[in-house]
Amino acid sequence: MSDLVEVRDQTLSLDQVETNTRYINCQFTVSNLPIRLMDVIFERCQFEQSNFDEAELVHVELDHVQLVNTSWRQTRWYDCQASNVQLAGGDFSGAIFKQTRFTASKLTYANFSEAQLTSSQLIDCELSESVFQVVTIKQGLSFNGSRLTDADFTETRLAGVDWHNAEFETLRVSADLIRGLIVNEFQAAQLIGLFGVEIQS
Repeated sequence: MSDLVEVRDQTLSLDQVETNTRYINCQFTVSNLPIRLMDVIFERCQFEQSNFDEAELVHVELDHVQLVNTSWRQTRWYDCQASNVQLAGGDFSGAIFKQTRFTASKLTYANFSEAQLTSSQLIDCELSESVFQVVTIKQGLSFNGSRLTDADFTETRLAGVDWHNAEFETLRVSADLIRGLIVNEFQAAQLIGLFGVEIQS
């Protein structure tokens, strides 16, 4: 996004957010109207809102924002970026993500159950004990550099999912749905161990 109007150090309602604007160090009060955000950047802003259910975000960037234990059920994210965002405990169940990227963000205990992710990425994120049950994945999903220990991917078809540069000790998957999952040799041995197979030399 170029030629953005810059707004700093203001207290505003989410209803007052305008397109083609970069908000820096702003405070946003609660909106009771449907949330529709387009072509906007939020940098080091604070939100009183905890319920973003059914919101629509198009070309939205979140940078160094605190959104712990917020609800994003049935939201739609199109071509969005979230960098260094605190989203631990976030509920994204039933959300739709298209060409969306989370980078260096905290998503422990986040719930992505029944979400749809198309051509999206979770890069260098903390995703321990997150839930990706019954998720629909299209055109690949990269977890490059992310931590997935104790994450739950049961009932999710993992074809095109890339874990080869992710980290995990244990996690949960459905054995009949891992075909097409991309892992490295060490991770392959870990996955075999999860299914109770013993390797002897």
